Amino acid sequence: MRKSNPFANRTLKDFLEDSVAQDVVEYNLFQIVNHLIDMAQHIAVDEDYGYPQTAYEAGHLLLEKGVFGEVTWNFSGKWSVSEMWSAMIICTLNKEIVYSILTEGRKEIKALVGKMINKFL
Repeated sequence: MRKSNPFANRTLKDFLEDSVAQDVVEYNLFQIVNHLIDMAQHIAVDEDYGYPQTAYEAGHLLLEKGVFGEVTWNFSGKWSVSEMWSAMIICTLNKEIVYSILTEGRKEIKALVGKMINKFL
Protein backbone atom coordinates (compact mmCIF):
# COMPACT_ATOMS: atom_id res chain seq x y z
CA MET A 1 0.00 0.00 0.00
CA ARG A 2 3.05 2.23 0.12
CA LYS A 3 2.40 3.54 -3.39
CA SER A 4 -1.12 4.38 -2.25
CA ASN A 5 0.03 6.56 0.65
CA PRO A 6 0.06 9.83 -1.33
CA PHE A 7 -3.66 9.38 -2.01
CA ALA A 8 -4.67 8.66 1.60
CA ASN A 9 -5.06 12.30 2.59
CA ARG A 10 -7.56 13.14 -0.12
CA THR A 11 -11.25 13.57 0.45
CA LEU A 12 -13.64 10.97 -0.91
CA LYS A 13 -14.82 13.49 -3.51
CA ASP A 14 -11.25 14.13 -4.71
CA PHE A 15 -10.52 10.40 -4.78
CA LEU A 16 -13.65 9.64 -6.81
CA GLU A 17 -12.69 12.33 -9.33
CA ASP A 18 -9.14 11.01 -9.84
CA SER A 19 -9.05 7.87 -11.96
CA VAL A 20 -5.26 7.57 -11.59
CA ALA A 21 -5.55 7.49 -7.79
CA GLN A 22 -8.28 4.87 -8.06
CA ASP A 23 -6.17 2.73 -10.39
CA VAL A 24 -3.10 2.88 -8.14
CA VAL A 25 -5.02 2.04 -4.98
CA GLU A 26 -7.13 -0.70 -6.59
CA TYR A 27 -4.07 -2.33 -8.15
CA ASN A 28 -2.23 -2.32 -4.82
CA LEU A 29 -5.24 -3.81 -3.02
CA PHE A 30 -5.50 -6.46 -5.74
CA GLN A 31 -1.87 -7.40 -5.16
CA ILE A 32 -2.32 -7.55 -1.39
CA VAL A 33 -5.42 -9.74 -1.65
CA ASN A 34 -3.64 -12.13 -4.02
CA HIS A 35 -0.68 -12.41 -1.66
CA LEU A 36 -2.96 -13.02 1.32
CA ILE A 37 -4.78 -15.77 -0.58
CA ASP A 38 -1.49 -17.37 -1.57
CA MET A 39 -0.21 -17.24 2.01
CA ALA A 40 -3.45 -18.69 3.38
CA GLN A 41 -3.41 -21.58 0.92
CA HIS A 42 0.22 -22.43 1.69
CA ILE A 43 -0.30 -22.20 5.44
CA ALA A 44 -3.41 -24.40 5.30
CA VAL A 45 -1.54 -27.13 3.42
CA ASP A 46 1.80 -26.80 5.24
CA GLU A 47 0.15 -26.94 8.67
CA ASP A 48 -2.11 -29.87 7.68
CA TYR A 49 -5.28 -27.82 8.17
CA GLY A 50 -6.65 -29.30 4.96
CA TYR A 51 -6.46 -28.81 1.24
CA PRO A 52 -8.56 -25.78 0.38
CA GLN A 53 -10.26 -25.86 -2.99
CA THR A 54 -10.99 -22.13 -3.03
CA ALA A 55 -9.50 -18.94 -1.62
CA TYR A 56 -12.58 -18.54 0.55
CA GLU A 57 -12.06 -22.01 2.01
CA ALA A 58 -8.36 -21.31 2.68
CA GLY A 59 -9.22 -18.25 4.73
CA HIS A 60 -11.87 -20.07 6.69
CA LEU A 61 -9.53 -22.96 7.50
CA LEU A 62 -7.15 -20.43 9.04
CA LEU A 63 -10.02 -18.77 10.89
CA GLU A 64 -11.10 -22.11 12.34
CA LYS A 65 -7.56 -22.71 13.59
CA GLY A 66 -7.35 -19.28 15.21
CA VAL A 67 -4.54 -18.00 13.00
CA PHE A 68 -6.05 -14.53 12.71
CA GLY A 69 -6.81 -14.16 16.40
CA GLU A 70 -8.81 -11.07 17.25
CA VAL A 71 -7.98 -8.86 14.26
CA THR A 72 -10.99 -6.74 13.32
CA TRP A 73 -11.71 -4.49 10.42
CA ASN A 74 -12.73 -1.14 11.86
CA PHE A 75 -13.76 1.02 8.93
CA SER A 76 -17.42 1.74 8.20
CA GLY A 77 -18.42 -0.22 11.26
CA LYS A 78 -16.65 -3.19 12.77
CA TRP A 79 -16.23 -6.30 10.64
CA SER A 80 -15.01 -9.64 11.85
CA VAL A 81 -12.01 -11.20 10.16
CA SER A 82 -14.39 -13.67 8.54
CA GLU A 83 -16.41 -10.84 7.01
CA MET A 84 -13.24 -9.03 5.93
CA TRP A 85 -11.84 -12.17 4.30
CA SER A 86 -15.11 -12.84 2.50
CA ALA A 87 -15.30 -9.26 1.23
CA MET A 88 -11.73 -9.41 -0.11
CA ILE A 89 -12.31 -12.73 -1.86
CA ILE A 90 -15.65 -11.76 -3.38
CA CYS A 91 -13.89 -8.70 -4.79
CA THR A 92 -16.89 -6.51 -5.30
CA LEU A 93 -15.31 -3.31 -6.46
CA ASN A 94 -16.88 -0.34 -4.80
CA LYS A 95 -14.92 2.90 -5.02
CA GLU A 96 -16.15 4.07 -1.61
CA ILE A 97 -15.00 0.83 0.06
CA VAL A 98 -11.64 1.15 -1.70
CA TYR A 99 -11.39 4.69 -0.32
CA SER A 100 -12.32 3.49 3.19
CA ILE A 101 -9.61 0.84 3.04
CA LEU A 102 -7.12 3.45 1.83
CA THR A 103 -7.93 5.94 4.57
CA GLU A 104 -8.97 3.71 7.48
CA GLY A 105 -8.20 0.06 6.79
CA ARG A 106 -4.45 -0.08 6.24
CA LYS A 107 -3.68 -0.87 9.88
CA GLU A 108 -6.05 -3.82 9.81
CA ILE A 109 -4.47 -5.22 6.65
CA LYS A 110 -1.02 -4.90 8.24
CA ALA A 111 -2.30 -6.62 11.40
CA LEU A 112 -3.71 -9.49 9.37
CA VAL A 113 -0.47 -9.98 7.44
CA GLY A 114 1.52 -9.60 10.66
CA LYS A 115 -0.43 -12.35 12.38
CA MET A 116 0.23 -14.72 9.49
CA ILE A 117 3.94 -13.87 9.31
CA ASN A 118 4.55 -13.94 13.07
CA LYS A 119 2.94 -17.32 13.45
CA PHE A 120 4.51 -19.07 10.46
CA LEU A 121 7.81 -17.38 9.57
